[in-house]
Amino acid sequence: MGIDIGGVATLTAPGGNTLSLDGTAANVMRVNASGILTRSITPYMRGQISGQAGTYNAGGNPLLVTADVNTGNCWNNANGLWTCPVAGYYMMAWGSIAGPVSSGYPHLFKNGGSMHFTHWNCNSSWHYISISGIILCAASDTLSFRTISYNPATAGVHGNGNHSMYSIALLA
Repeated sequence: MGIDIGGVATLTAPGGNTLSLDGTAANVMRVNASGILTRSITPYMRGQISGQAGTYNAGGNPLLVTADVNTGNCWNNANGLWTCPVAGYYMMAWGSIAGPVSSGYPHLFKNGGSMHFTHWNCNSSWHYISISGIILCAASDTLSFRTISYNPATAGVHGNGNHSMYSIALLA
């Protein structure tokens, strides 16, 4: 017999063997007959920028990060967008060098709007920048990495691999 939780979720134990949070084939989590808690595959991506010029800013548009891991296929290399498969909290992290003599703002965007940002200002050569944030999203929201208000116009992050890391993962 199922237990209804305010119409939000139904807890069921089919055949008395498995208690599932949502009762579907793609359970959010399950407790099996041995009492072990399991979750479905958690979507995440990890990548870097490669094949761009020495400095790269994408003109304020999403940075075209090339994923080397894309579990759940939520990241699109062609447009620089992550599409959230389910509602939840997502962790975004970015580390790179910016420069060479420049300033600008690295942003974490949700649905085309800035959620978190920081600033770099380097007066000599390349400068390491990092930013991370946890963002509450609905299913089908999009996430992206962007640089904004860079000066000069040629400023940006290093655009040719092994100088950056970008990642997004569903936390809960």
